Amino acid sequence: MKRNNKNRYLYIAAIFIAAMLPYTACPQSTPILLPPGTVEGRLPNGLHYLILHNASPASRVEFRLIMRVGSVQETEQEKGCAHFLEHITFGGTRHFPKRSLVEYLESLGMKYGQDINAFTGFDRTIYMFAVPTDFAKDEALDRSLLILHDWLDGVTIDPEKVENEKGIILEELRGFDPEDDFYPLKIGQGIFSHRMPLGTTDDIRKVTPQVLKNYYHKWYVPSLATLVIVGDISPLEIESKIKERFKSLPGRPVNDFRNYPLEYTRGIHLASIRDSLQPRTKVELMIPHPCTVERTMEDAIAKEKGRLLVSAISSRFRARKLKTDVTDQWYLSDKNHFVLTVEGENRKEILTSISTTVSLLNDLIRNGWQEDELQDIKNNFCRRMKLSTDAPSRPSSMWCDDFADYVISGDRYLTDPSQQQQLKEAMSRVSGQSLQTLLKEWMSYREETLLVACSTHPGLGAPLSETEIASAWAQGEQVECTPFLYFRPEKQEEIDIETPPCLAARFPFDPASVLRQTEYPQNRIREVELKNGIRLVLKPTLEADSTLLITSFAPFGTSSLSDEEYPLLEGFAGYIDMGDIAKVDGQVLSDYLFRKEISLSMAVENHWHGFIGMSPTANAPELFNLIYEKIFDPELKYDEFEEIRQDLLENQDKETILEKMLQRSPDRLLSARINELTGTGFARSSQKLSSEQIKNLNLDSIAAFYKKLYTNPQGTTYVICGNFNADTLMQQFVSVFGRIPVSSHLSRFSYPHFNFPVRKHIEGFPNDNDTQTLFDYLLPGHYQPGLKNTLTLKLMRDLIRNRLISVLREQKSLVYSPYISLMYEGIPQGIFYFDINASADNDNMPQIEQLLKEILHQLKQQEVDNEELNTLKRSFLIAKREALNEESPSAWRTALVGLLKNGETISDFDHYEQCLDSITPAMLREAFRRYLDTENYILLYLSKNKLKNDTSNH
Repeated sequence: MKRNNKNRYLYIAAIFIAAMLPYTACPQSTPILLPPGTVEGRLPNGLHYLILHNASPASRVEFRLIMRVGSVQETEQEKGCAHFLEHITFGGTRHFPKRSLVEYLESLGMKYGQDINAFTGFDRTIYMFAVPTDFAKDEALDRSLLILHDWLDGVTIDPEKVENEKGIILEELRGFDPEDDFYPLKIGQGIFSHRMPLGTTDDIRKVTPQVLKNYYHKWYVPSLATLVIVGDISPLEIESKIKERFKSLPGRPVNDFRNYPLEYTRGIHLASIRDSLQPRTKVELMIPHPCTVERTMEDAIAKEKGRLLVSAISSRFRARKLKTDVTDQWYLSDKNHFVLTVEGENRKEILTSISTTVSLLNDLIRNGWQEDELQDIKNNFCRRMKLSTDAPSRPSSMWCDDFADYVISGDRYLTDPSQQQQLKEAMSRVSGQSLQTLLKEWMSYREETLLVACSTHPGLGAPLSETEIASAWAQGEQVECTPFLYFRPEKQEEIDIETPPCLAARFPFDPASVLRQTEYPQNRIREVELKNGIRLVLKPTLEADSTLLITSFAPFGTSSLSDEEYPLLEGFAGYIDMGDIAKVDGQVLSDYLFRKEISLSMAVENHWHGFIGMSPTANAPELFNLIYEKIFDPELKYDEFEEIRQDLLENQDKETILEKMLQRSPDRLLSARINELTGTGFARSSQKLSSEQIKNLNLDSIAAFYKKLYTNPQGTTYVICGNFNADTLMQQFVSVFGRIPVSSHLSRFSYPHFNFPVRKHIEGFPNDNDTQTLFDYLLPGHYQPGLKNTLTLKLMRDLIRNRLISVLREQKSLVYSPYISLMYEGIPQGIFYFDINASADNDNMPQIEQLLKEILHQLKQQEVDNEELNTLKRSFLIAKREALNEESPSAWRTALVGLLKNGETISDFDHYEQCLDSITPAMLREAFRRYLDTENYILLYLSKNKLKNDTSNH
């Protein structure tokens, strides 16, 4: 049926134009409140600011300069300038010449690329950094404001710096990946499609200092700038400082600024890729439609109604046994994408699913939802809506992200509990008719544009066509659905499940089971040693949620299996975890654990075995009993095991998904090779089981190995973090695990011996990029486990990192983002390796290798400057303080498990600062000499061209 849409289009255009204009609250509108305590203002010159006190993380302030200008404001002659200028701003300003801006922030303990960074998008350029406030706070705040002032009105655009930066940006561009095969389809045909923030290679090469200066002076004006400052500050004091420092900035008019819509040409636009790993074809049908900007409560209700509609559609689809997935999300600029995703093994199944989906959507438009059905949908939806009445602490960086959305698009997020409650009540009153009207509106935009993204599998044959999609859609519009009758699920009374007897058991605490206890007051940690060899580490934290997190680990894992045992026992953890515990029916136990929020799973690695779990603190005894039962009396699922064994036999000759991924993904092959050459992985782990080995798989043999490994308490460590009383929890733990007798089973286990390559090893893997090489220089070695040596290795890593950035990036412009990581494994053999990785032009690889050798040689010969070393040490202390606060049990668990597995002690960790402070420049020079052999390294790379010094045989 044809109809005249002219008036509707005019109406939509009017709404969109209004949305693009500066917002003025209508009398009948209720603005969404900014977070409590936010100070917002605007200077006469147009500069906007947002300031908020926030205590998480402590002693830290986040700064943002948000420019409401990005690549879409560029002219044809300026393409690439927005992002190019972002690079230049870190290379020198009026008060911070050359690199002194970054050097100053790094001297406070911040890290470039982590705490100091910037981002350029289509509609924004955001500069960000943080400073600590535990030392010289006033100076840090004043100089931070000076940095922001310089970025707005004092950037030095030096011709030499511009030319050097081109090489860096070209490398960034060479390695750019939008990580979406359908990005060109979704970005549309408007200005966004030809104003990519990075620009093109030709754009970058054409940039001149004068073009950058013109762009800077045109767009970096106070009226397009917002200062965001969140953290350990007094908002009123900061506001006063802003007024004083920024009032002199001239307010210049901006005549050409505009907000651009995301534009699509009419009709169906289809893009298709072939994915050989997929067993089915997936088709996404996307309908672009105007988004809602959340400025007022009315906006918030409208946006939440869209989420409710998606939930209501999904509910009906599930009831109709239709597997179509439904989403509606903001994509870019002024558009949401209403997405319908179908899958199928063949053409008929896919096209039928499309037709059925359209038919059911049209049925909902015509007939809506039944009264009981809609009420249940709304009840479930409202139950899931979060109310922040308890106002959990949020990191300052997250508040900055929220403020950035507010500045750029006008979106305000609900933080006020009363407004959140108002929104929840509004959702409970939404009528079915209003949902039908909204769905009809979304579907009407299909007449303008339908985007179709097809990820096809080999069995589909020829790709789907636009004609086929259009025909399937049209058929769906013509088919009438069978009437739907909703049956309300019967309400089941919440019956408290009785605790299984084996978990309810309580055993007396025997103080004689405890060998010794040690308190570490600096970190509020208690270490308890039991006579049977178990070690318990308790770290109470202060978060409001009374939950405890537990991790256990003990010596030996899959690496201790012989070559004959490995194929038969390597997967033992998965087979044992198929069952629960023998004394309780699986479904009964599952329901009980779910109701009590208790979880437990096995954790097996190359050199370790153990458990990871969590529970409310009140249920700690039940969790401890569960672990005990899992160790000594696990449930063995013989039927499920046999099904898996038969499936392995049937598919023994078929290529697995993992094998296909490895063959198609050279970077996975490279990663696997790194693991093999450095001892963190083993070649036998990738070998397929033979038919004979599969036939010999035996669950009883697997269980016997499991018990030999797990029932010995000697060397087992339990780390528990959370909100609990240490005395109470210690007694509860000891009453359960103190009963475990000492075993002698582990005498048969040992660690495999490992050696790094004894000479230089260079090996390449294929890459599709004609001009680029991605490389990993690995510098391996052995070290004596201990906190001081670990900190020494970490300082070495960061010293190398500083020089990689200074030499390879800033001086020579050879790479965009040089990175170095450190992997170390104190137990069993004290091995480590540095991994220097980046991407570069193929022709630059010899120069990069030479420069790397010069950097490492210099570190071996010369002591590092004390000032640089102290800066790095300060960054370590800040990172530790922010990560390991008293409200982060998960971070504490990770840190404690990591240091103990690597042979470090809690005693040393309790004196972390003194240990770090004791490391001198002379010690570091000696460490570089002792640990690094610059001639015998490992180089793995991805390239179309084989390096001349490649030592591999392929």
